[in-house]
Amino acid sequence: MTKWKDVWRRFSGRGTYPHQLAIMLLFPLRRIVLSPDRLVRHLHLTRASRVLEVGPGPGFFSIDVARAIPQGRLELVDLQLEMLQKARRRLRRAGVQNAGYTQANAVKLPFRSGAFDVAFLVAVLGEVPDRKACLGSIADVLRPGGLLSVAELPGDPDALTEGQLRILTQGTGLELVESVRVSRGLLASFRRQAKAPGTTAA
Repeated sequence: MTKWKDVWRRFSGRGTYPHQLAIMLLFPLRRIVLSPDRLVRHLHLTRASRVLEVGPGPGFFSIDVARAIPQGRLELVDLQLEMLQKARRRLRRAGVQNAGYTQANAVKLPFRSGAFDVAFLVAVLGEVPDRKACLGSIADVLRPGGLLSVAELPGDPDALTEGQLRILTQGTGLELVESVRVSRGLLASFRRQAKAPGTTAA
């Protein structure tokens, strides 16, 4: 009983979304708020893009992103192994072969600097206790000029505003380049600066 009380607390309040309720993240009506197709267009992918998805849940957006980059690769990163396992099964059933799965904390991503062209999070950043460290870690694994997309959706108790995102990205090397409204939510794009914050040309 205590276990399920904790699951319900995390579902209805703040914190990491419980893997036990992952099925709810695949509810078709989610497409009305933000469809995978719209997200793919927003990411400005090429066929060979190297893409990082932080907090994929059971892979609601992952299949469409992977299919949009047939010569590229999608890396799914989640704190919960159970979520990664659900996503892996779903993507494999869909025939996706260009995806990797890594269990890791988003504040310390285990990838080399500049490993990705694009990174995205959908209704995830607000769940991370140290959001600024998370953004800094993502910025580090993006190539200079790489794109980070942060989606904040209506109804999410952890949702962040554009103003909060602007403050959180200060000093991370990420610059806001686009912000669009989606069903009372937000799609914000940040570009990885070519130079580290505070540096000057020689």
